[in-house]
Amino acid sequence: MNKNNPLISIIIPVYNSSEFILNTLHSLKAQSYNHYEIILINDGSTDNSLEILEEYKRKNNHVILYNQKNKGVSAARNKGIELSSGEFVSFLDSDDMYSSYFLEKMLSKQIQKNADVVYCGYNRVSTSGKLTVMPCLFKEGNILDLYFQQNGYFHFSGMLIRKSILLEKHIYFEVARTISEDLLFTVQLLNNCSFYCVKEHLFNYIQRSDSVMSSEWSKNKWLSDIKGREQILLYLSNNYDKNDKKEIIQLASEFIFQREISYMIDCIKKWKYKAINDYLVESNFIKKEQLFQKGKLNKKDKKKFLIIKRKNYVIWFCYTLYYRFFRFNW
Repeated sequence: MNKNNPLISIIIPVYNSSEFILNTLHSLKAQSYNHYEIILINDGSTDNSLEILEEYKRKNNHVILYNQKNKGVSAARNKGIELSSGEFVSFLDSDDMYSSYFLEKMLSKQIQKNADVVYCGYNRVSTSGKLTVMPCLFKEGNILDLYFQQNGYFHFSGMLIRKSILLEKHIYFEVARTISEDLLFTVQLLNNCSFYCVKEHLFNYIQRSDSVMSSEWSKNKWLSDIKGREQILLYLSNNYDKNDKKEIIQLASEFIFQREISYMIDCIKKWKYKAINDYLVESNFIKKEQLFQKGKLNKKDKKKFLIIKRKNYVIWFCYTLYYRFFRFNW
């Protein structure tokens, strides 16, 4: 392996992406660093994505195309890891794009620091084309605590990862997870690696209205997301061994609690008061009030907690009206 010119595997799951996959692939063709392979995993597309990918592969000899029945994005990414030959891997969704200098600058930092993981900042791009530069602290080293406190301040697609770390530490995507499937993957990397960064925004996340994250959240989606965060807490309880374990477990607990608050406030917005009561009965949510004394939950979350804790339909109804007629994002 040429240490100054290592192969990078870019893994792209594809599902019904015929309208935008070529734009994504075009951003790769424009890369200033060209020693890379593209691993395209067609995850049972029902549109003409497969035909587009087959045509692209015929014209580009650095492309590996794998076609499978629909198994979900996690299974597709895991298959991409299995098929990859690169010393480093990165994960790109089929509608997102890298800056032309993404690979070059990320690899330059990796060589400089002999890093297992390098990350960069990212931009969020709306369907109308409006670009929002997302805040990023650009900290290095053991940054798991900062990741929790910022609720994830970088995007996992904006990372360059040494493949051997994934294999040695058995880090893969949760196949059973249909939402936020990258959270545990990222936390496992943060637990096992020091992170280094390129202090630039080199990745564009395209926010589509029909995507899983942007579309309206159902009860099942919320509960799956909460369950995923509980898996993170369990993983850290069993595997985190640094001196600040108590603080990390506290932050991971808050990470769950804040999501539970968001779920029940979403229920208030949608008049779904029974769903709140059901969750309060089935969980130990109210007992988590002690996190306020130990943690750094913000005033807004504390206020929302008190609204939920009262279990008062009249109060909930007033806040439903407040949201619908006076506020649109609280």
